[in-house]
Amino acid sequence: MSSPSATKYASRDNGEHLAAKTPPGSLYWDEGILRQEYERFFFRSWLNVGREEQIPDAGDFLTLQIGDESILVIRGTDGSARSFYNICRHRGTRLVWEETGKKLRSIVCPYHAWSYTANGALAGAPHTEELKDFRREDYGLHPIRLETWGGFLWINLDEKAPPLNEELGAFFSRFDRFPLSELRLGSRKSYDVQANWKLLVENYSECYHCAPIHPDLNRVTPYFSGEVGDYFTNGAERAPFSGGSMNFAGDYASMTWSGYTNRPPLKGMTEKDRNSIYYYAIFPNLFFSLHPDFLMIHRAYPVTPTRSKIECEFYFDPETMAQPGFDPSDTTELWDLINRQDWNVCERAQQGMRSRAWKGGRYSSQEVQVHDFDKYVMERLGLK
Repeated sequence: MSSPSATKYASRDNGEHLAAKTPPGSLYWDEGILRQEYERFFFRSWLNVGREEQIPDAGDFLTLQIGDESILVIRGTDGSARSFYNICRHRGTRLVWEETGKKLRSIVCPYHAWSYTANGALAGAPHTEELKDFRREDYGLHPIRLETWGGFLWINLDEKAPPLNEELGAFFSRFDRFPLSELRLGSRKSYDVQANWKLLVENYSECYHCAPIHPDLNRVTPYFSGEVGDYFTNGAERAPFSGGSMNFAGDYASMTWSGYTNRPPLKGMTEKDRNSIYYYAIFPNLFFSLHPDFLMIHRAYPVTPTRSKIECEFYFDPETMAQPGFDPSDTTELWDLINRQDWNVCERAQQGMRSRAWKGGRYSSQEVQVHDFDKYVMERLGLK
């Protein structure tokens, strides 16, 4: 991946990263650390989990696994998207096993046949008529907060967390001028990476590695180009995201093999936008990469301390997709190569961090955003 040159924004941390050391290797392979990260990051943050058009009709659903939690996202009969813990209120049995599905008429527990509506209400509970102090309306599915922005579905398992816009409004305001909700999925790829999820965020947050690892990317957008956005919410408070832009070299206009494309720019693109790619990491696990002619996102989910699941999706203007001969492979195949180059080097770093000799390193001048993310992690884990 890539992120702008640190020379453009080193002053934002007053040069602090130039004297700092990286976290120790145990932060990337310790099981206890990962359990804390689930609790303090993945169960307390707004997570991008899918698109509204994935569940267009009543009963359409998707499920996802985050640590030990299985989560159900489903379109209700009233047209609203909702999210629930994917467990029965009777004995905690997992309800839905499929990753996606259409028009689920009712959600039936496979154990004792308790059933629920797509709105989460308890519809049937055999042999509970004689129970004392039992009301069906009190035993619907456990809800999870769900909100939308840009056509995306966002969930938060923390009942006390601030609203989505309060948490990420400073990020959203950078991209509200683009009709992101109108975009449609053009390609999706999944990866299984033998590396800790934080290594993937760190890798995305710098382009120090781009010249040796990504020659095709570095040719189109040189690693020293671009600038970073202000990722402090009020000049002092730490925002849960960071990023900025990288610029095309010469007259290149798209991240493709040739550097050119027949696809028109997305609506809302200014002349400056057309010369840039915007890369933002939204903590803990979303990589948001807005190109002049498409949006690419990655979602990184930890599976074990040393294994992560990655979803990579490409979104295009539907009018462009409807044109004869639409073929996004000029960029999706290039990004597949770039992704695999990243995963390979992250896996090699993961292996090296188990060495008894490695107790942490130093940040280069190009890694201020890596330092920023590591500080965020250490502070929320109470380790710094």
